[in-house]
Amino acid sequence: MPTMDELRDRLRRRPGMAGLTDVEADDLLDEASDMVRDYCGWHIWPRQEMTVTADSIGGGVISLPTLMLHAVTAVETRPWADHAPDAWQPVTGGWDWSENGHLIRRGCWPTGPRRVRAVIESGYEDPPGAIGSVLLGLAVRTYRMPAGVSSEQAGGESLSYSTARDPMESGPGGTLSSPERAILDRYRLANRP
Repeated sequence: MPTMDELRDRLRRRPGMAGLTDVEADDLLDEASDMVRDYCGWHIWPRQEMTVTADSIGGGVISLPTLMLHAVTAVETRPWADHAPDAWQPVTGGWDWSENGHLIRRGCWPTGPRRVRAVIESGYEDPPGAIGSVLLGLAVRTYRMPAGVSSEQAGGESLSYSTARDPMESGPGGTLSSPERAILDRYRLANRP
């Protein structure tokens, strides 16, 4: 897994990208990261501690917004429709968690919206698998062909960008191509088993 610093260096090695400053390269990679995270539905990286609140349909399993769970340090529930800050009560024992983001309880979780809150440590240290390649592709396309721009003109010079018939297939700046979506699909919450 390449670090973001390694990805910045790799971005500069792409044709026409050598002159990028650290700030410009980081901005392009941050924008690409936002697109990837939006598509996948969770933060993916870096590894961090956070508090999440989940809805419950009353079964023994609740899905948390992560596919890489490292730890659950606290779990709380609250009574139905009690929104007071002190309504949350700790759940001591009788629960466990799985690495793919499930909170499991012997018996049932209380039914209702925002009924379970957990303090979790979640995410990969760095962009996993081929996500680094997706980030580089998005960053390069965003720099070379901003979304919505098909040509530019300055003075007597003009530049036109090639476009495909299906913009989702060509992956213009700011959009994911079909191969990139296929890579990211294994990290999407919507595809959780």
